[in-house]
Amino acid sequence: MDRSVQKHRSAWPWLVVIGCIGFYSIPTGIIANTSGIFVAPVMDEFGWSQTDTTMYRTIQPLISAVLAPFAGKILQKGNPRWILSIVALVFGLSSWASAYATELWQWNLYGVLFGITAAFFMYLAAPVLVDRWFKKSNGTAIAIAAASLSLLAAIASPVGQQLIDAYGWHTARAILSAVTTVCSVILTILFVRKDPEEMGVLPWGADENESKEEVAAEENEGASISAALHSPALYTLILVCAIFVMCAAFFQQIPAFCARGSLGADAGAVAVSIIMVGGIVGKLILGGLNDVIGVQNTGIIAALGGALGIALAWTSGSNVTMFYVGMGIFGLGYARLTVIAPMLARSAFGSRNYSQIYSWCSTGIFVASAVAFLVYGRIYDLTESFDLCFALVIVLYVIAAILVPFTVKFGRKTWHPFKQSK
Repeated sequence: MDRSVQKHRSAWPWLVVIGCIGFYSIPTGIIANTSGIFVAPVMDEFGWSQTDTTMYRTIQPLISAVLAPFAGKILQKGNPRWILSIVALVFGLSSWASAYATELWQWNLYGVLFGITAAFFMYLAAPVLVDRWFKKSNGTAIAIAAASLSLLAAIASPVGQQLIDAYGWHTARAILSAVTTVCSVILTILFVRKDPEEMGVLPWGADENESKEEVAAEENEGASISAALHSPALYTLILVCAIFVMCAAFFQQIPAFCARGSLGADAGAVAVSIIMVGGIVGKLILGGLNDVIGVQNTGIIAALGGALGIALAWTSGSNVTMFYVGMGIFGLGYARLTVIAPMLARSAFGSRNYSQIYSWCSTGIFVASAVAFLVYGRIYDLTESFDLCFALVIVLYVIAAILVPFTVKFGRKTWHPFKQSK
């Protein structure tokens, strides 16, 4: 029977976005993005150094980097509903168990489990599902999940600190982990589905009048794994993703930059809030722009906007207003990693092997996450200034802006022959 008769439009694609919020936005926003509030109380209780206390956050991205390609293969072949439900459960329970950790090896073991599960949920699974469920409005869909993450982090951080003040860090972490586990597992089971074919519906934006052959051809557009691995575009794509995470990580240095300069510590605290709010708004803006003007133009705008924002902040001197404007512009583009990166991969290499191809990007992201803080810290230690850090971020953004069109152009040359004949 013709698939155009069998399939119909449905709200299921947007329900899958809720599922993405479940396995991605909730654990990342509530647990991963609030890890900093637990560092001081853990250090105070056990007398550990900051390096020892936070070592699990270095272990996590390294484990994730190694496992990301395998996660991509598993998600492509298996049922993501149950895979991600198990991932959410393991992450939630291990986070809950860490609330009662009293030895460094226990925290480091948590870092290993965090790394294994994050290989699936942190950067990879949501873009893979959005790619399957959305023919149009992909950018908006992924932006909603990413913006939900930022909003949850903005709420969870002060709530978590209040819980620590009232009940201690053990109870606070247990409560946050329990809430995360229950909500993420339930939403994942209820709303994650493998693809529209499984539900007998069309992807969002698909034409009901398309024939079976046309739908099948669109689903198979894109590069083979072999072609992608032999294309320079894959490696520039990975580099762009790494640049985006390197630059995004620089916001963690802003409070120290302000505290040690003429702006003062208060300005640094306000700047972080501006960046976070800008990130929420920026994800929605970049997602919408992607759907209107395409990822190539949106990626260039986001990268150059980031460079402009950092340049304004760097040259602001003691002008607090100019500094805040720069941080606001930087914050609007802060979303480029979670919105532009997955859309760029799809535009360059298509949907044919998206999960496996983007898994290599996830590896680059995790590696860059692991080294970003070391790079900025080392630069400051050697120069006793953040100037070179600001210059590095600006240069990296400009490089990314140059590489985005190159990646799209040469990535599309690897596509399945059917695409070339259309």
